[in-house]
Amino acid sequence: MVPPCTREGSPGFVRSPAEREDGPETPRAAGRTWGMISRSTLIGALVVVELVIVGAAARAIAGDAGPPSPPVAGWNLPGDNVVSAPFFARTFVTGAEPHVVIDVHDVPLMVEAANVPSVQISETRRSTGWVAGESSAMSAQQTADGVRIATSGEDVRHAVIGSYWREIRVVVPAAARIEVASAAQTTTKGLRGKLVARIPDGRIYITDQRGDVDVSTASGRITMTDVQANDIVANTSDGRIYLTRVGADRIDASSGSGRIVGVDVRAVNGAFRTSDGRIQVSFTGNSDATVNAHTDDDSVEVSGLDKTSGDDSNATVQLGSGRGHFELRTASGPIILTHGANV
Repeated sequence: MVPPCTREGSPGFVRSPAEREDGPETPRAAGRTWGMISRSTLIGALVVVELVIVGAAARAIAGDAGPPSPPVAGWNLPGDNVVSAPFFARTFVTGAEPHVVIDVHDVPLMVEAANVPSVQISETRRSTGWVAGESSAMSAQQTADGVRIATSGEDVRHAVIGSYWREIRVVVPAAARIEVASAAQTTTKGLRGKLVARIPDGRIYITDQRGDVDVSTASGRITMTDVQANDIVANTSDGRIYLTRVGADRIDASSGSGRIVGVDVRAVNGAFRTSDGRIQVSFTGNSDATVNAHTDDDSVEVSGLDKTSGDDSNATVQLGSGRGHFELRTASGPIILTHGANV
């Protein structure tokens, strides 16, 4: 029995006259037809051809008309995932309280505390598809009081068909003093020393911090969770600020454009200010401040707290004995004050 889509041929190696005139020059294997090739196989072949053409065109535009030779992860079919071994790995014995300076431009940064007497640096890259361009070089040197970590500049991507990801991870003693000059995104966890991060662009995430904080970014949100310190400063020119279970003798948070949200904030002295956005904050029972709230264009709402004076756009609230002074101010948006939990 022969499948109906297959031409029935004569047995053996000799073809009939009809086959010699109508059939292909090289006979197909019995039972095999073009219709049996899957659609996904054909689409995959076409995609590969298109990737080669686009890649060659991108290199030609960039001034290199030679065949594609991606320097990061090589040539991979779409959907493949390549995870590299660390491109850069260094360890420096520093003692318990090193000063670590980090300037890595457009590379995401993760800083974690551990029970170690050293600073451990590793860089990881991952790509899918096709990547053409150059990655900036990593460097790390031991200094008189700690370690300096840097990249030579920003990564250059001529073309990315798929995705490219790069991260620098730094493990430090818990009491290390961290200073970040640049990074695409800064994430820290478990630090007990002072954190300073004044980056030109990118988000900042801080978790489980027990040391003073001074962070700022020109564009990006700032998020703090479980942070207790004597002094906290958080400034963004364009982005939101989220503070959860955050307390200090002084907290100064400001945004040029974006809301400020605080959950279970312990306040004594300081201010939350935004030029455009709401302020919503719940204060813990162990706060000790006189809070003055004002909005230029909306209303002030107080719930569960001792409001001593105010009108629709102003309010004065006493927390504890009212020892400190705390200001809430927005140029556009409501201010909402509520009672939170103790932290």
